[in-house]
Amino acid sequence: MPAIATEPDAAAPFTEAELARLRRDTPAWGAGAHLAHFAHGSASLPPEPVYAQWQAWLEAERKQGTHRAAERHADALHAVRDSVARLVNAQPHQVALLGSASQAWATAMGAAQATHVITTHDEYGANALYLLNAARQRRLGFSVIGTRPGATPLTQRLDHALRHAPAGRRPVVSLAAVPTAWGAATPMDGVAHCVHAHGGLLFLDASHAVGQGPVDMQALGCDVLVFPTRKWLRGPRGAGVLCLSQRALEALGTPDAIDVAGAQWLEAERLQPWSDARRFEGHEFHPGLRLALGAACDYALAVDPARIARQNALIRQRLAHALQERFGWQPLEAGQPDRSALLTYRLPEAFGDGAAFVRRLADAGVHASFVGPQHARWALEAAGLPGVLRLTPHYLTDDDEIARLVQAIETTNPRVHR
Repeated sequence: MPAIATEPDAAAPFTEAELARLRRDTPAWGAGAHLAHFAHGSASLPPEPVYAQWQAWLEAERKQGTHRAAERHADALHAVRDSVARLVNAQPHQVALLGSASQAWATAMGAAQATHVITTHDEYGANALYLLNAARQRRLGFSVIGTRPGATPLTQRLDHALRHAPAGRRPVVSLAAVPTAWGAATPMDGVAHCVHAHGGLLFLDASHAVGQGPVDMQALGCDVLVFPTRKWLRGPRGAGVLCLSQRALEALGTPDAIDVAGAQWLEAERLQPWSDARRFEGHEFHPGLRLALGAACDYALAVDPARIARQNALIRQRLAHALQERFGWQPLEAGQPDRSALLTYRLPEAFGDGAAFVRRLADAGVHASFVGPQHARWALEAAGLPGVLRLTPHYLTDDDEIARLVQAIETTNPRVHR
C-alpha cells in the first residue's frame, strides 16, 4: 500500500466537459493562455469557492468587525475540522489547524518527550532543520536511513533502526508520503505495524499527497499526519493541518507554545490542557484562511480524490512522454511503482544553474520549481545531485500547457535539442 493511492482503477475518468468546468472554476488557470502552471506542488491554483469563502469573511469583517464576524461564523469555523476529517478519514477531535505543515510537524514533535527520531534522507527541509536544532539543544536524538527502493524492504530497514534505538527513549519514525525531490510514493505496507510493535509513533508528512489523491489516515495507521493547503489541495497559503491518532493524543505531552486556546486555566497555579487536538492550536488565527481551508477540503471531496488521482496519472504519463520524445529526458522516478504527479529531472550541465533555468521558464510564462539543498539536502547528497527540476502538473493541466512547457525549454535553452 503506497502512502497515496496514485492510480485507483475503479475511479471514473473525467469527461472533457467536467475538466472544462473545473478549469473555468479556477480564475488563474491559463491566465488568458499565457501561463502554463507546473508548480502545483509548490502552490496550486485555488478554485473560485475557496476565494468566495475568503472574500465573504473579509466583507463580514469589514462591516461587522473581527470579533463580531467571528462570532457569527462560529459554526462555519467549527465545521472546518469536519471537512478535514472527512478528507483524510479522521475524527474532528483529532484535527488541529495551524499556520503551516512545518509548524504542525514541529508542534507535534515538540510535544514528544524523551524521543529518538528515525527519519530518512527524504525528510522535508524544515523538518530536518528542526531535528538538527533540537539535537544540538539535546532535546532529542535522531538517525537517518534510506527509503529509496533497494534490496532491503523499508520495513526491514525500519525494524533494524528501531531495534538499535537508544533504550529509555520513545522511538518516533518520520516519513514523507511523497518526498519533495522524488515523485514515488513511500511504500507503507507493514510500516505502522512495525513502528507500533516497538512502541513508537509514526509521523507522516503528507504535504505532497493530500489533494493528489486519496489519503486515509486510518488505513495508513499513522499517528501524526500533517499537510498544508496551498499545494495539491488548492487552498490558501498560510494554513496547515495536524491530525493525531488517539495513540498520539495520549502519548504526546503539551506543546511548548500552549496558550489560552490549548488549555483551561483552572487555578492560579494549575492548568488543564485539552485532551483532544485543540491543545496544539493557538488562539490567534485568520478566520478567512481557516474558512478557505475548509472550502478547499470540500471542493476536493466534491471532485473526488480518486478521480483526481486517475487524471493525474494520465497527465503524468503525457508529460513524461512529451519530454522523453522531444528531449530524451527520463524522470528520475521512471520504472518505480506508485509514481505520483510529482516528476523530477536531472538538468543537463549545459543548462547552468537550475534556479536560473526556472526563472527563464517563468519569463516565458511557464511556472516550474527547482529543488536545491536548502529543501532536500540529505536526499540530494545521497543521490549525488546538486538539485532537481520538479514538475508538478495537476488534474487541471491540459495538452496545451505541456506544449508550452516544451516550447519554453527549447526557446530559453537553444542547446537542448536532442
